[in-house]
Amino acid sequence: MEQKEMMHFAIKQVKEFSTGLRNVSRFVSDDFAFIRCIQGAEDLMHFLVNFRQPFRLMEGRIVYMRSGYIDVRVNLREIRIEPHQLVVASRGTVLQVLYVSPDCDLSMLAVSNNFMEDWQKEELLMSYLSGRLYLKLPLEEQEEWRMELMCTLMWEVMNDRPFPKETLQSLVSALFRQIECFCAQKQTKDSTRYTRKEEVFNRFLELVNKYAVRERNVSFYADRLYLTPRYLSTLIRQISGRTIMDWINEAVLQEAKLMLRHSDKLVYQVSDALNFPNASFFCKFFRRLTGKTPNEYKQEVWKKISDSE
Repeated sequence: MEQKEMMHFAIKQVKEFSTGLRNVSRFVSDDFAFIRCIQGAEDLMHFLVNFRQPFRLMEGRIVYMRSGYIDVRVNLREIRIEPHQLVVASRGTVLQVLYVSPDCDLSMLAVSNNFMEDWQKEELLMSYLSGRLYLKLPLEEQEEWRMELMCTLMWEVMNDRPFPKETLQSLVSALFRQIECFCAQKQTKDSTRYTRKEEVFNRFLELVNKYAVRERNVSFYADRLYLTPRYLSTLIRQISGRTIMDWINEAVLQEAKLMLRHSDKLVYQVSDALNFPNASFFCKFFRRLTGKTPNEYKQEVWKKISDSE
């Protein structure tokens, strides 16, 4: 079966998948995309029909949810994007859409690094472009009004001719500065703070998402967090109800699914890429966690894709 190179969800796929949708207002160029309005689960799922398994963002995304909700898994953590929320995710973020409510209404912005090249970048924008940003932010009524204004202005400008790249660069920079202000205001108002244990857990998940493919020793993560392996193991279990190895295995499994789903690699090549001793060991690992062999999983996924096309 011929396979498609879809390991990454990039702007070019946004352009392909948004053609002809009734409820979508969009502008898509090679390195900049603004989907001003997607209404209803059917149109949103049209974007995601080939992504029922995890996928990795090639460029970052900003999603502003007006109504409805979406359940997603983001870098191993399950979250719900609810009405009146703003989500910013950098390139490299691994997503899996779990459910889309029928009444969803959202805007989405995708900006590549190339688009902002040679532009002065403030702290939040730099974090976004360097692959280090993920945040979910509730918006108050005034903040939503501000977001709508900025979306409207961006929409008006991007349809100018010739294409007003420098003006849009300014507006993207201003948008990130505004989001930074939203964050600062909420930190001032919000009396809730992460506990030390929660901070360690969040940092641990960042490390697991980054290193699990090649580092599966508890001591590695404990050393990075300046903790003893025993204390870190106890802390992770207390916070999440799961062991360190549960989280590491899930991250490795996620990468395995990405490779099996989105590349032409054979099972032994996936095994090598994920640093397993041999293909037999990898197959046992995969079957223990999924109930299927890697080949069974791959065939099942591609059958679903063929049936949907």
